[in-house]
Amino acid sequence: MQPGWRGPLFLILLGIIGLFGAGPGRAGEAPVLSLPIACQPHKTCFIQTYVDDDPGPGAKDYTCGTATYDRHSGVDFRLLSAAAATKTPFPVLASADGTVKGVRDGVEDVFFKQAKRQDVAGRECGNGIILDHGNGWETQYCHMRKGSVRVAKGQTVKRGDQLGEAGYSGMADFAQVHLSVRHNGKIIDPFLSDGTGSCDPNARGPGLWEPSAAAAFPYKNGEMIGSGFAGDDPNATALELDDQHVAPLTSTSKAFVLYGWFINLKKGDRINFTALGPPGELFDESSAPLDRDKATFLAFIGKKREGDLWPAGHYDGRVALIRDGGIIATNVVTFEMK
Repeated sequence: MQPGWRGPLFLILLGIIGLFGAGPGRAGEAPVLSLPIACQPHKTCFIQTYVDDDPGPGAKDYTCGTATYDRHSGVDFRLLSAAAATKTPFPVLASADGTVKGVRDGVEDVFFKQAKRQDVAGRECGNGIILDHGNGWETQYCHMRKGSVRVAKGQTVKRGDQLGEAGYSGMADFAQVHLSVRHNGKIIDPFLSDGTGSCDPNARGPGLWEPSAAAAFPYKNGEMIGSGFAGDDPNATALELDDQHVAPLTSTSKAFVLYGWFINLKKGDRINFTALGPPGELFDESSAPLDRDKATFLAFIGKKREGDLWPAGHYDGRVALIRDGGIIATNVVTFEMK
């Protein structure tokens, strides 16, 4: 098993300074937000990180959970991989009517772990846009794909208009769009009804979102974003680049591997793997409990080939995420060995 990572602190700002007139909206009212990305929730896109609602040095998401990190300033809608963002572009959309207040394009799409901090200094947002919604309200969209920005400063946009495409420019370690909401310069959590309240373990309402947007992303603190069979151990870095980048399983593979890829795991979580095929049961095993929270985590189990070939036929596998004695996520995969 390979360790996950927890991102460092970066309050993402475009660094654009100026005075702008009031845009659309009624005085004192927050804009009602639609989703900032066109995707299939929990299939092609996932919420990796929420706003940090802990005012101190700790970190709590809007339900007082752990799906955030200290002083994280927005909501990260992540894609499966960089290749997914490139092969089938995911449009970044205006979450509400507004006026384009600031624009940047031209920043390379390079995972931050592969770059140097000075390479993105002052451009942590990467390619991004700020929309002014009037009365001190604004939204910011970060990490868009280089060359994809479609709007210009001063342009008026409507909810749902395409602003660009999701990418991984700036300080990003996965393909995404990061959405920040601010009122008079203060970070607002769009999942809280008043935006600025304390976290609430029972918070399940739409917050500042349209009801349909909130319903598309019910709160999850622990989610499986991928699983499958492979002919060798998978690699987390390779999967972030291309979620299809695993060694193909064939009859001559030296190993029979079943893997699961997760986000926002908690200390004590366990992963169970089961697989059946023509040889019978290949394995039914669970991992040791995690020793700490994991923002991303790749787990896998394998069995070495003992004969000349893996037997032809149908194979079934299941990966299950176990928390507090119960299964909170499960994926079933199948494979036909020829």
